[in-house]
Amino acid sequence: MTYTYKLARRLAISRNLAMLTVLVLFAACTGDTTGPEAPPSPAMPLAPIAFRVVPSAVTIETKQPIRFRGESHARRGERYASQMSWASSGGSIDPNGIFTAPAPGTYKIVGRGRGALRPDTSIVVVVPPILNLSAIKVSPDSATVTAGASRRFTARGRLRGGRPVPIGVLWSATGGDIDPSGVYTAGATAGTHRVIATNTAGTVADTAVVIVSAGRPGPDPDPVPDPTPDPTPDPTPDSLPLPAAVTQLIVVPASTTLPIGRTKQLNAYGRTDRGDSVAVAVSFRATGGTITGGGLYTAGQTAGNFRVIAAAGTLADTAVLTLTRALGSGGGPGVPYGVYSAWEGTTYKANTDPFTLSIGTYAANNIVQRIEMARSKQKKLIIGMTGGAHANYKTGGVFDERKWYAKMDTYNTASIKAAIAAGVADGTIIGNNVMDEPHNVSPQSSWGPRGTMTKARIDEMCGYVKAIFPTLPVGVVHPHDVFEPSESYKVCDFIVTQYAHRKTLGDIERFRDEALALGRRDGHAIAFSLNILDGGVQAARDGLWDCSTTLTAGRGTFAPNCRMTAEQVRNWGVALGSTGCALTMWRYDAEYMSKPEHQQAFRDVAGHLATLPAKPCRRS
Repeated sequence: MTYTYKLARRLAISRNLAMLTVLVLFAACTGDTTGPEAPPSPAMPLAPIAFRVVPSAVTIETKQPIRFRGESHARRGERYASQMSWASSGGSIDPNGIFTAPAPGTYKIVGRGRGALRPDTSIVVVVPPILNLSAIKVSPDSATVTAGASRRFTARGRLRGGRPVPIGVLWSATGGDIDPSGVYTAGATAGTHRVIATNTAGTVADTAVVIVSAGRPGPDPDPVPDPTPDPTPDPTPDSLPLPAAVTQLIVVPASTTLPIGRTKQLNAYGRTDRGDSVAVAVSFRATGGTITGGGLYTAGQTAGNFRVIAAAGTLADTAVLTLTRALGSGGGPGVPYGVYSAWEGTTYKANTDPFTLSIGTYAANNIVQRIEMARSKQKKLIIGMTGGAHANYKTGGVFDERKWYAKMDTYNTASIKAAIAAGVADGTIIGNNVMDEPHNVSPQSSWGPRGTMTKARIDEMCGYVKAIFPTLPVGVVHPHDVFEPSESYKVCDFIVTQYAHRKTLGDIERFRDEALALGRRDGHAIAFSLNILDGGVQAARDGLWDCSTTLTAGRGTFAPNCRMTAEQVRNWGVALGSTGCALTMWRYDAEYMSKPEHQQAFRDVAGHLATLPAKPCRRS
């Protein structure tokens, strides 16, 4: 500070003190006035020295709305709401500060106030919803807060195995206010209160105890820092924010398709006048079935469109439920059987008539047409919405989940969701494959270093698909005995495990029984596959690649592999297909498919599997 500035400030103070003395003497020498007392002058607006964006950091889930606000600070510690302009590095934020993001990632929210104050930035971490959440842990589990003081609480999700995961939560509290990032500000009333964190689905919550004390505040073990003062303050008059009021009730999901006799969890939460999501207590009622106080709906036995209504005070919201006949009952009985890559655009390739199933890669611009075509041909589908070359989902040779989630989000449209819901309901679609060969660490097809892909990570991907398509069974393709066999899936519905002669040297029963035992242990279904092009009896490793003319159908796609014979397809196909929820074959080859002996083997397998009862590719 310069000397001239100090001198000017002291002279100003001296003048103010002198004027105050004159006014006091004048008042003492005058009597009452005959006119009415003049009204007090309005208070001068507080001059802010800085402001900050609230919350300063927060974790939310995709498509979870959150409202940011500006908070100005005056020299004497006063805090009040400030008008802001907003910008974000991703997602979208409206003029009222309400932010949402459709994809996971880390984003910056920049708020700018009026005048010369520096802008402030908040960091938002957006994570996908976790459907297999078993618990939430709020920390600290208890705290003492002085009236008017603040304390930060945090919440983490836990999977069934105990692994912590980041989640978005809805905060609510008694005895004070709590912002979307978990900062609790105690009210004026001393006593014992609660802070509650609930997951966005409304299925799991945890509570911390808050003791609000009227005593002198002690040091805050986790204070909420004030912003750095700005050297060039500018007056910004604003009123104090009103307490948040719940103005809207929202039921999720807003619509769903459900087979008759099945159950569906519905949840409700409130939306405040500030745009924040908060937990609320609601009552449910329903048509077409029954619903518990916790929102668990059980469909009746009549197909049709019905409603679930949630109410809280004067607020209410309605979800629409379409009840259909049981999953997998469409298209007749039988175990589906077919081949990878059976599609040519939106039509089936030549010589695929014996098959009742196809499995392969899809795109947002062809999936609806393929579903319609399969239905018209009375065929079933295992779709692969995130299939294709591994390179499509890697950065620097390592799996990049942002690319995977971005591809998955291309299917999140009203028309595709309706088509898939209808396909699942009538049995045309039996499942979706989220990834091929997560175990693969070969130079050509690796997803990255060993440990990059885990069953826990695949489970999160399955959960993300289920969040978009709640009725769709979701699985993965990999050998049941190679990829983390001691770990378990908690969310994924099925594994497609592929057989080749070299695995058990022809002991098909051992391969089958071990896969089924794993499925029973972990509660998921097993679909089998035959590697018809590279899974026959291997040639001798002598560099000649001499595939036996009697034990094989010729050379495979690379040495020393050989193709399966028609007899092997018939025997192994019946042995595996009879016990799984589906039987697939890798992969379509025009020459192999066209041979009469192979066509007859395909018809024999399909004919046998058609006589068996259908088994849904879904968790038990």
